[in-house]
Amino acid sequence: MQTIHEVARDFTALLRAGQFAAAGEQYWSSDVTSTEPADLPDGIGGAVSGIAALRSKCAARFGAASIEDIGIDEISIDGPFVTGDQFALFLDLVITDPAGSLGQPFTEIALYTVRGGQIAEERYFYA
Repeated sequence: MQTIHEVARDFTALLRAGQFAAAGEQYWSSDVTSTEPADLPDGIGGAVSGIAALRSKCAARFGAASIEDIGIDEISIDGPFVTGDQFALFLDLVITDPAGSLGQPFTEIALYTVRGGQIAEERYFYA
């Protein structure tokens, strides 16, 4: 089983490489929960549980048809910052909407809780 430092390092490397779907598929636990500050479009709640729900939430959050279609033009990540069973990332993104308009900057802090070598919970903070 991977340590928290290995999970944090590997998960972050996948995100930096633009492999968002692969990062989730490799590291989300089957009962992973994800919490946003507010509900999302299309009736998706701010808190969801399970891999299928997270896939839908991620796509809806970035206006994509699926998690594989998320249009992120730029990504800058500070971290991971590890403490106990959690790690945090500070992310600056430029996201292109599905219509292909100019990218919109987006900044967030993501906090991940790891249990048994997998991400059991993710929490997002943004303005």
